Amino acid sequence: MSSVQDTFKHNRARKNVMAGGAIILICITLLSCVSSFMIYREGFADMGERFQNLLAFFAVVVVEGAFIWLVYGFTRAFSSFLERAISFGAMWGLATVMLINIITHFMLVKGIGLNSFQQAWVAWGAVAVFIGVLIIVLAITLADPIIRLIRLELRYQGRQQETILEAKTAGLSSDRIQSAMATRAEYEAGQLATKIMGGAARGLPSHTNAIGFSPGSQSTNLHYISGNDDEPDPKDYRR
Repeated sequence: MSSVQDTFKHNRARKNVMAGGAIILICITLLSCVSSFMIYREGFADMGERFQNLLAFFAVVVVEGAFIWLVYGFTRAFSSFLERAISFGAMWGLATVMLINIITHFMLVKGIGLNSFQQAWVAWGAVAVFIGVLIIVLAITLADPIIRLIRLELRYQGRQQETILEAKTAGLSSDRIQSAMATRAEYEAGQLATKIMGGAARGLPSHTNAIGFSPGSQSTNLHYISGNDDEPDPKDYRR
């Protein structure tokens, strides 16, 4: 019983530690947000005060939001080695950016002279972080194993359909298809001949029909023409 209680106590203690760590991360991130906002704000001074503050806020969301997204993804969502490797390196890189912003902001407020690196950071380094965040997000998105599985599934479907079409194309030249085409041609020829003969019988003159010529009596007519029997009685014509 004591082992079960110790297990539950350990789980509660672990949850408390995780909650405490999350609170510390949130506080440091908020502190970095203030410093980043003041540094990025000066870069948009030509846009007017309203847009200046808005664009600076977007810049803070890009940097600090990317850090929170990477921490959450590394601990909860990212499963492949490539995803975790990219997010691990990116988290430390963004943490360094946050540290530089905080130190530079404090030095600017206190009037302490910045060194050459900090001057370059304020001039163009902090803005270059946006492109770095874009590359990180793009790399993790492309490394998503679900997207890779979708690509493989689409490739499989494409190869399957291509193989089926090639088989159908090759089947058109087979002996079976050629025989079926010949059979169909004979059938169509027979249908056409029947149609032609039927139209010819309907188009014969009336006096020809009077002597008994019809599609069903061709043999009788030929029998009369051959002369093997006597000529028909003229009374038959009158009838």
